Amino acid sequence: MECPFDQVVDRRNTGCIKWDGVLEAFGREDLLPMWVADMDFRTPPAVIQAVSERAAHGVYGYERRPASFAEAVLNWYKARQNWEIEPEWLLHTPGVVTGLTLAILALTEPGERVVIQPPVYPPFYRVLQANGRVVVENPLVEVDGRYVMNLGELEEIFRSGVKAMLLCSPHNPVGRVWSRKELEDLGELILRYGVTVIADEIWSDLVFPGVKHTPLATLSPEIAQKTVTFNAPTKTFNIAGLYVANGIVPNPAYRQSIGALMERLSMGAISFFGLLAGETAYRTGAQWLDSLLVYLEENAHYVIRELSRSAPQIKVTKPEGTFVLWLDCRDLGIPHGELNQFFVREAGIALNEGSAFGPVGLGFQRMNIGCPRSLIQEALERIEQALGAL
Repeated sequence: MECPFDQVVDRRNTGCIKWDGVLEAFGREDLLPMWVADMDFRTPPAVIQAVSERAAHGVYGYERRPASFAEAVLNWYKARQNWEIEPEWLLHTPGVVTGLTLAILALTEPGERVVIQPPVYPPFYRVLQANGRVVVENPLVEVDGRYVMNLGELEEIFRSGVKAMLLCSPHNPVGRVWSRKELEDLGELILRYGVTVIADEIWSDLVFPGVKHTPLATLSPEIAQKTVTFNAPTKTFNIAGLYVANGIVPNPAYRQSIGALMERLSMGAISFFGLLAGETAYRTGAQWLDSLLVYLEENAHYVIRELSRSAPQIKVTKPEGTFVLWLDCRDLGIPHGELNQFFVREAGIALNEGSAFGPVGLGFQRMNIGCPRSLIQEALERIEQALGAL
């Protein structure tokens, strides 16, 4: 029986950034896009059916947020992550980055320093810099091909008076799913220095079989009071264009501050198609997700195996989750400033430039493997041919 994830879906001329945005971003239309972090798979069939039936109704007026959506969120995180979320903790935003921005605006002041851990998702920089906060970098450290937190340096930063941190968990782009022990060590520092952590956990469902994601807020009631978490069904079920995300805020004072800001900005409304798709996915999508995770891990293994054979100069950080790979291209001998364009011009592939994830990303590229394996095979063949021509 054919695997549904092997099916190639033509996304061109649908307005999607990943495929239709390559000309603007890279100067060419004929690239194989492996950059923007959404997937090339159709969302679960039950979600397609629910949205199609609602669309067929033909009237799209103002709608309330159904209580059943919150119930689906609570049931999902209890079942998948053993997280008992109280209904009153929930906030809803159009997206996780929107949530991060709201939390930064509500819980920190202009000019205050906020910690991030590069190489990290580029909007972490933008959210802080565009809103007058000062970025403090606590770079991850690579140990035997695996990235870990530099907690010694982080403690010095906390001790210096920093009161807030943006945490990426699981981590984009290095694919780490932080262990409970790592998070407990972080949690000790959070409580010792009174730091507020705003956690981006949008990848929390996308962890490979045998790996467990621990929500930071579940470590203890005390840590929960210092943590604001944002997650979403959008990355998990490939419905990012429908714009719906969850904020989980156990601390009532934090929740009141963020909620009041949302009210001032008139940001309470969420697309009912997003709510419908998210609720349907949470209620019916577990089996689809389990199959997806197996496929994504096999994609990662395939890339690592094939590059070790055809392009051993490119070292791949083995991920524990997500559908992005962090490629160390420093041994190719290509100047940092020319690396991304090498893949564009010579291989015909659109990747994310590593320096966008912070200065420590110079010489790296991020590859999206959330696509049929045939597209990955084509990409690797293009890379092999391009390197052979060097």
